[in-house]
This record gives sequence, structure tokens and C-alpha cells, in this order.
Amino acid sequence: MTVLSAPLSRPSRLAAPVTTRRRIRVRPANEPSRMTRYRGGTYSHTVDKVVFTDGTTARTDLIRLHPNLQAYSLDFMGIAPHHPSPYRLGTWSALPHLSTRGCEAEVEWILRHSFPMRSIADLSRRLRDAGYPLGPGNISEHEAIAGTQAAIWYFTNGMTLDTRPLNAPVAVHRGPGPVLTFEFDGQPQLGGYSLWTASETSVRLQKSADGLAWHDVSGSQLTTDAGKGRYQKTLGVGSTLSTSSRSRGALGYRYYRLVPAGADSGRTTASLDIDHVDFWLTGSGHYRNSDRIVHLYNYLLAGAFTAARENRNPLVDEAAVAEWEAGSRLVGPFGVRVPLRVTAAAGSEVVDADGVPITEPIEPGTDFYLRCAPGASATALTATTSHQLSGRVLTGVALAGPSHRLTPVALTTPTHVTMEVDIAWDADQAHADLVGECG
Repeated sequence: MTVLSAPLSRPSRLAAPVTTRRRIRVRPANEPSRMTRYRGGTYSHTVDKVVFTDGTTARTDLIRLHPNLQAYSLDFMGIAPHHPSPYRLGTWSALPHLSTRGCEAEVEWILRHSFPMRSIADLSRRLRDAGYPLGPGNISEHEAIAGTQAAIWYFTNGMTLDTRPLNAPVAVHRGPGPVLTFEFDGQPQLGGYSLWTASETSVRLQKSADGLAWHDVSGSQLTTDAGKGRYQKTLGVGSTLSTSSRSRGALGYRYYRLVPAGADSGRTTASLDIDHVDFWLTGSGHYRNSDRIVHLYNYLLAGAFTAARENRNPLVDEAAVAEWEAGSRLVGPFGVRVPLRVTAAAGSEVVDADGVPITEPIEPGTDFYLRCAPGASATALTATTSHQLSGRVLTGVALAGPSHRLTPVALTTPTHVTMEVDIAWDADQAHADLVGECG
């Protein structure tokens, strides 16, 4: 936002640069009389499990505090209490493992843009609008909680959710001869494959557990025509199943390869002129985590990073100076980026450029000033808004016992946000016709 310069000073008017110091205070919209955390259940319908890139797994669920408060964990290494434990309201900076992490604004954005602060229907709509393939149904509560918790732990503990697609090979090898071999991380069952080529050819798919002994995949042969294009082949159910058990589920093969049809019998000398090959799976999702958990996790991280870059102070004070003439002192101009209701400290008054008192919310594009008492060298203002002042997380911290070990939490509750600004100036630095900048 462009801030208008201060009115032209008359030769007899003195001006001094001002310094400002801001504090943002966050309180629940409805103050809880107490907060007590009980040991969570293990069979809640909102429990899920997530897998991280280092192989670590974790169960996820909302943390519920009495009375009727819901929260997320702010520490992957924290522990749940075995007995009812009282909690108190806290701040991000008071948490030892978070005080040096500059990610409060990102976590706050995640909380405000996910479940339960947004409904499942609204969250699903936003995911679809962002281009994530949810399918016909909405994301479930347990998936929304899991994706949100994983995104928070990414910032608070550096835990990275495993989002590597299972249908993408980790290695592709050409040769020896007209052979294209694909190695996967795991043992996926394939539902089919597609390829891009400009050649007329016929290929078939083979499978192997060790990359040495190969067997044809039944019904996998695909014939292409001359001319560049995409061709695909759907495989029969169970054609790439290697083993199935209750503990491990249904597994396929680690290695697959495309070979020219008739290559084993020596009836062909064709080469494989294939530009690209894609696979799709059957019997599992496309990730180690639920597809919808991965989509929400990616959506929340992208939004949090963008919000952190764009997060700006709602009060514009770069052009503010303190001016006075014959005992009358005016500090400003100030501007706003969102509508703010501004009140001044005792002895000061909020006025417009013409000196008329302002009692209504100030809109972006409107300059305002503080008229201060004669002889003052400091004042303050308080600003509130119906818009969200982002960047502050309302936390809950255990009161008793090993509080450094019990998990600190981020509350998912509507808040009242107040911005307090201390403003000071030094009359000894005043100069005639000076337009300064805040420090």
C-alpha cells in the first residue's frame, strides 16, 4: 500500500523521527475457565497413521482438552499424560524447542485453513479448487487431522511426510539389448501401463522378484502403430500379485521390464524406441500414506510457505514523524492494510488529516494521526479488527509434572487478536521541515 506523505510543514513547524514497537496479543474468543487433558483413546474414529521419509510412523488424532477444546501437537517428541493434567494458555516464544524456530506464522496459517476450523466440505472444496484429485467423495475427518498434524510437525520438528509416489520407479535401466527395466521402492501391484512412442512395435511386460529370474505378465502385450502417440494397457486383476497375507497385505514385484514381443524366442531384432512409460497401481494407493492425506499435506505446506512470504504488518508507519508547533503535537501519518479500529492511549486522540477525531474503523487508503498532549515524547495505540491478524498461535502448556515432556498443543479455537503499538520520539532530534522514517 502507498502511504501519503505528511502534510507540507511550515517553516515554524518542527519534526522528529519516531520509533515504534509492536506487540500482538491473542486470546480465545471464549476464555476457558480451565483446561484439562486426559489420556487419549486408541479406537477413536478420528485416529490415523502416517509414515515419514525416515521410516518413522506415528498415530494421529486431535488432542482434546476439557471443556470442549481441540488442539494439535506442537512437538513430535512430546508425550501424552497418563493421568488428567491441567494445562494453561501459553505463547509460542515460551516453548523451548520452538522459541528459535521462525515458523509460527506458517503453523498459524495451517490451523486456520484446515479442520476443524474449516469444515470437511469447505476443506474438500478448496483442495479440489487447488487441483488435487480427491475423487468423488470428501476427505474424511481422520485424513484431514493426519494431514494437518503432519504439516505442523514438518515445521515444529522437521518431520517430512513420505510423499514419494509408489507408481514411479526409483531406477530405470536400458539394456542389455532391447530391454527397458524398472526398479520400484517396494513391491507394487500394477494395474496397467502407458507409453509414448513414435514407432510401430509390439511389447510385453515381465515381472521379477530379484531382477534375475523373469516371468511374463499375463495379458500384458501392447502393439503400437506408426506415428507418435500415447498407448496404454490395462492388466488383469492379480496378474502382478506375488504374495498376500493378513499382516503385509497384497504385494507385487520389485522389478518389471518391457521387452519386444517374441524377444525370448529370437523371432525379433526390434529395438525399443520408447520416450516415456507411466504405471498405475491396483490394490493400494499411490503413496505409503493415504492419497488424500498426501494431497492435504502438500496443499497446507504450499499455502503456509506462501502466506509466510506475504505476511505483512497490518499497520503502515514508514512515513510517520512527530511534528509540533506552538505546543500542538501531531504524530503520523499512519495507514492500514486491513480495516482496523484504532484507539489511542490516555492523553492522545486519533484524528484524520484535517484534525477531525476518528471514531469508526479505519479503511485501507486512509491516513490517520495521533494528536498528543503538549510536552509528550511517547504515546501508544491499540488496534483490533474483524479480519484475521495472522501469525500468532494460541498454545496450551502443561501446568504440573514434567511439563517439558508433556506435549505442548496448538489450540484450534476462534481468537480475539489485539495489536498494541508503542510510539516514541526524541524532541532533541527535531529539525525544521524534516520528514523522517520510523526506526
